[in-house]
Amino acid sequence: MSESTRTAPHTGPIPAQKAPLGERIRLAVGSWFNAGFSRGREDFGSIMRAALAAGLAYLLAGLVWGHEHPFFASIVAFVLIGFSVDKKLRKMMEMSAGVMIGVLLGELARLTIGSGVWQIPVVIIVAGTLARLIDSSVLLGFQASIQGLLVMIMPATPGMTPGGRVLDALVGVAVALIVHLLLSGDPQRIQRRSATRFFQELEDTLASLALAARSGDRKVASAALVTLRDTSQRLTDAWRVANDAANEMAAYSPTGLWRADEAGRLQHLLVGSDRAMRNMRVIARREVEFLDAVGGDAHSTLADALLCAHDSVSELKAAVASPDVDFTEARRRLRLFSSYLTPETLLRNDEGTRPGRAGHFEGVTLVIQLRSLAIDLLQATGLTPQDAKRFLPSLVIAADGDAIGPRPLTQEMKAIEPPATTEALELLITDRSDPDRHR
Repeated sequence: MSESTRTAPHTGPIPAQKAPLGERIRLAVGSWFNAGFSRGREDFGSIMRAALAAGLAYLLAGLVWGHEHPFFASIVAFVLIGFSVDKKLRKMMEMSAGVMIGVLLGELARLTIGSGVWQIPVVIIVAGTLARLIDSSVLLGFQASIQGLLVMIMPATPGMTPGGRVLDALVGVAVALIVHLLLSGDPQRIQRRSATRFFQELEDTLASLALAARSGDRKVASAALVTLRDTSQRLTDAWRVANDAANEMAAYSPTGLWRADEAGRLQHLLVGSDRAMRNMRVIARREVEFLDAVGGDAHSTLADALLCAHDSVSELKAAVASPDVDFTEARRRLRLFSSYLTPETLLRNDEGTRPGRAGHFEGVTLVIQLRSLAIDLLQATGLTPQDAKRFLPSLVIAADGDAIGPRPLTQEMKAIEPPATTEALELLITDRSDPDRHR
């Protein structure tokens, strides 16, 4: 970097301009309200299902068994449905088993040792221990203990027979399972929501890394790395849980059977996307080290490449959000991103200077990692690893004086690394040519 373009160092700290207290309070309250409103809107369907299950269980228990106040049926139905949209059928079965174990033990205890202060810990100890012996599930033990406790501390209603609570609990379990299977809705909805958040994090990280490369500021890249480490695994796990829930809905719910193919395609998308997210953590770290090694020089071509990757992820997110998932445009964007991925293209700074030994080493590792990211994202669109690699420019190099980089391939080089033709790439880009499109 020349002296004329080098920024003079600051002689002192820049005073922070704080907003007035009232403005900060208003922004904090607005942010809290918007986040809460978003959560309520997303979970409104689950809340309605839980409310419907609780009311229906109470009504049916009263009609079928003639109980005057069958509150246990409502409690059980509500607990099983809950507010979680991605609750899995296995989890519900574990909770149902825990509920029945707890209610049965509570009723047995009331008949044999009565109810009182010392009986409560006895029932909890027995229910919790028995549940842990049966299975390792924490839900099973929790539900067995809490339901046994409720049976012990809640007074029997008029006309309630010794086994009445067990019958009410059975009604609650049955109603909850039926409501869950019939009213789970579109199995793709939770997948799309999780995938959109996942790709949004990738987009934000790539935008931050592009800004860091264009300005030469390693602190921007370092901040992006910290954020990515905090959120990436949580977003990946959320998408995986959503896939499992969608698979169950598509397999057991009558309303989800016709969406099984689409649910499977979104599940397959996570495979390459998960690898891309793992690669992004490495890329962010490599960029921090590269910018350190080159002394904060600006690299606008590297920033352009990262923005191409950003646009590719945006197209992936748009494809996931559309009813007919089509990755044609995403692959075109990825082809443009791939065209940048050689050290000769990316490692020169804005003045055309190549990095020194340390910068060259860090830069090459960054380029290789970016090539791996391109392959991961192409595989996420359904391409095989072999087809994805055909998008990348050749790394077979030849020395030509002071210039080192990709050169026109000789016959010997073609035998080592045959180039992909434009026609072949266009066939791979067009999504309808993907043989696994409906996998």
